[in-house]
Amino acid sequence: MPKQPKPGRNASGPLGKILISGVAGLAVTFLALLFCSWLFTRTQLPAWSAVPMATCAVCLGCFVCGLALARGFKKNGLFCGLCTGVAYYLIYLAAALLNGQFDFTATAGIKLVCYILAGCFGGYLGIVIAERKRTRRPG
Repeated sequence: MPKQPKPGRNASGPLGKILISGVAGLAVTFLALLFCSWLFTRTQLPAWSAVPMATCAVCLGCFVCGLALARGFKKNGLFCGLCTGVAYYLIYLAAALLNGQFDFTATAGIKLVCYILAGCFGGYLGIVIAERKRTRRPG
């Protein structure tokens, strides 16, 4: 007779893994943006450096989200990272459209590439960590 899953353990499903990794990525993005704002208030950084710092903060969150998602699924790391990068870019695109920016600039293209690469790196590293944990050799 197969074992029945416990009633309170539904977070191990695919939707639960996606939600947990999304929350982790958004939390890291929030903390990185918080650090960037603290850095702006404490130092005399030029105003043009806000966009690259915000892009780096979002890339860090996308990296963590791809890492957590790939570790959760334990397969398809690059696809998980690609999906997180595209999801973060779609959020950026929706925010730009709501602000009235309807043109696709070079900065938007660079952000698309950065988000996808950060997510793919996180997904690849998540698979490497999951494989290393699974195939641990006795010492």
